[in-house]
Amino acid sequence: MLNILDMKSFSKLLKGHHRGYLLLFSFFLFCISCNSSSSSKVFTEKEVAQHFVPQVNSLTMLPSSSFYLKELESVGYAKELKPLAQLLVKRLNLLNSDKMKLEDLGGGDIQLLVDPKLEKEAYTLRIEDEKVHITGGSISGVYYGIQTFLQLLPSDVYGRQKLKEEDRVPIVLPAIEVSDAPHFAYRGMMLDVSRHFIPFELLLKYVDILSQHKMNVLHLHLADSQGWRIEIKSHPELVNIGSVRGLSEKIPPFRHSRTLSWQPVDADPYGPFYYTQEEIKVLVKYAQIRGVEIIPEIDVPGHSTALNRSLKTGCGTHPDRGDVVCVSNEENYKILEDIFSEIAALFPSKYIHFGGDEVRFKQWKRCWRCQRYMKEHGMKDEKELQNHFVHRITGMLHKMHKNPIGWNEILLGGELPKGTMVMSWEGVKPGIEAAQRGIDVVMAPGPYCYFDMKELKSNHEPGHDWAGVVKLEDTYSYNPLWDIPVTYQKHIKGVTGALWSEFVIPEESQLWYKSYPRICALAEVGWTNEKNKDYRSFMHRLGLHHFSRLEEQEVNYRIPKAKAYHYGTDSVYFKLPFDQACVRYSLEESGNVLYKGGELYGQPFLCKNTDRLKYLTISPSGRLSAYASSGVSDRPLAEVHYGEIKTEIKLLNLEEGQHYKLKLLWDKGPKEKISVVGDDHLLVGNLNYTLYKGKKTLIDFKCVKSGSANVVLKYDRPTRGRGRIWFLR
Repeated sequence: MLNILDMKSFSKLLKGHHRGYLLLFSFFLFCISCNSSSSSKVFTEKEVAQHFVPQVNSLTMLPSSSFYLKELESVGYAKELKPLAQLLVKRLNLLNSDKMKLEDLGGGDIQLLVDPKLEKEAYTLRIEDEKVHITGGSISGVYYGIQTFLQLLPSDVYGRQKLKEEDRVPIVLPAIEVSDAPHFAYRGMMLDVSRHFIPFELLLKYVDILSQHKMNVLHLHLADSQGWRIEIKSHPELVNIGSVRGLSEKIPPFRHSRTLSWQPVDADPYGPFYYTQEEIKVLVKYAQIRGVEIIPEIDVPGHSTALNRSLKTGCGTHPDRGDVVCVSNEENYKILEDIFSEIAALFPSKYIHFGGDEVRFKQWKRCWRCQRYMKEHGMKDEKELQNHFVHRITGMLHKMHKNPIGWNEILLGGELPKGTMVMSWEGVKPGIEAAQRGIDVVMAPGPYCYFDMKELKSNHEPGHDWAGVVKLEDTYSYNPLWDIPVTYQKHIKGVTGALWSEFVIPEESQLWYKSYPRICALAEVGWTNEKNKDYRSFMHRLGLHHFSRLEEQEVNYRIPKAKAYHYGTDSVYFKLPFDQACVRYSLEESGNVLYKGGELYGQPFLCKNTDRLKYLTISPSGRLSAYASSGVSDRPLAEVHYGEIKTEIKLLNLEEGQHYKLKLLWDKGPKEKISVVGDDHLLVGNLNYTLYKGKKTLIDFKCVKSGSANVVLKYDRPTRGRGRIWFLR
């Protein structure tokens, strides 16, 4: 295969080890370049599809011949697409050394067009006859088509500097047509910049990488108890006081009790850190070009320590204390109107998120003003008081021509104003309830979409675990339409990830480590139709092409971990997380030797003392996992993955009259009902079971005829989780 990555690697291999062969190889490339522009390379659909993350929804191979990228010399574009054309030329010239130029529409080997007949974010990409046509239903649709085209090229196209002449190799383009559109309209990522601040330039880069994955929303959590992060000119105290914390500041230092020892302590003072209004304008424009909508969040009435300390908006006789806004004080609504008016003017998004989560009702219970207000208005509890506040804020936002969004707690206490959207984070049930009430929903369930959760149950892994471990497979396999009746599915607008930043320290390295590759998985949840998703294919695509793209852009993604299992009596083997991964291991007492050497895993090896085993997972480029793993597990007989309707198990060497068990551990997901079917060699004790998260289920049976036997576990629906099965003799 004249593959962009394989050819490049082969060239480097020759260059490093066989200078004589390099001359011969260079002559071979020269001969190729002297031939006609057509290439004899024949691509298969499977081969081409392996390039894409998220996976495209329709790919057709065309009968035309493939051809070389070097034959493309110009980009033609409609007037409104000039910024996209400039971005494309800039990337292509990293490969072609300034060969690519801009042309007016009508010319150009690569043509960018808008066709309003297409859906807004849909696009087509057609490559044939030495031409590339990218047509979108809007500017964002064209941008997504460009991202798909770039993924057909070497990862150097994402680099920071041009390829040297000696590193360039022929790049072959397949003759294809992609017809693509998103599965969900809302494909977002929530980023908390309050607990730990993300510098402006890094935030721009975060937008850039998001957009490459066809994600279209960055939801910025701009205010919380630990910091106010946006300039409000009508109330400068918010940044003068609220954007800095420390021992001598009004906002105390912050360090989560579960922060790991190797993570640095915040500077004292921490701040002042905030975005100016001019920076916000630049961010919004930068994101718009890339098809990303910036949705601001000002979290009220809870999580408001920074607001209260700055503007004395709290309850009782000490309004500068507490973390809840006094919602019975009319002066506070004037302050909030000032704040949201400036926010509305800065962000062109039709949405503003006002939070509404985790309000400490005890502070309202102790507030004489709130209690009097409730009595005067006939409210029986604080939930109704919160609902009253939600109506006040949403009414305020509607006057500003903005649609309000709140976390799922705003469902408490009464009906929601029309046009309010709910973000369901406490699992899927609040989202289902909201949809059944006719309320639009963005699904963000913690067990699948909260990236501040650990990705592995390990003391070395930073993060929370209150929503469980959120593995890459968990995020990828999530379907926002699970258990939503068809009648109400129109209210599920999409899905969002969330990264709360308690553990995002150091800020840059942990921002990427916690975000990727889980955002890659989330992108496929949001964009790719369910029938086109496949987790094994996804992992293969990450290893084959996508990790190198992230590395070119210095994205410190988390390398998925290998897993060590017992193999026979005294041996160990590794299950690799993706095909291109490697493992380096050591049986020395200190795992530090792994960073200097160790053994490269090739096949099961003798290991009598598994307590001494330490190992690192290695990416295709040679990057090492962030820390050494240890421990060896019993190899499961079978694994249950998301979406399965049955698990077939073959049991060997059974003896007549003996009793056996299957142990099933349901690692993740809601409860599942199963039925057990054995062949005529088995007598199954109980035919029906219910699986519960984190619980072990024992399935008993008796062998009535020696030899092998088959057992089938049937689920009453495609599974919503994952589990492991062991055979107990």
